[in-house]
Amino acid sequence: MKKIINSEGFSLVDFFFFNKMITPVIITILYWVTLVLIVLSGLGVIIASFHSFQYSFLGGLIAFFTGVIGLIVGVISARIGFELVCVLFNINRNIEKLAVNQNSSNEDQNSDDKQ
Repeated sequence: MKKIINSEGFSLVDFFFFNKMITPVIITILYWVTLVLIVLSGLGVIIASFHSFQYSFLGGLIAFFTGVIGLIVGVISARIGFELVCVLFNINRNIEKLAVNQNSSNEDQNSDDKQ
């Protein structure tokens, strides 16, 4: 089973000086909480629409389809929003890798020049 939080090599210095990111783990948890809330609210609107059918068939029908469309659009929108945040963190991770590679290649080049 994959570990949710990788705490290996993570110290208080990393935490207080933002050397390592913990937000991607929090983003995953927030995504699942958001999905649960979207599904519960969508199902709540759908169930409440059945009560509306007693008073107005058209009102109940509109409420029902509003719940279904809200459920679908909400899930897709949440996914897109959280994916965009994850893309930003992946860009940050790749830029850090490039910086490390650039520093190591510069050090190698400097040591070759000195010889």
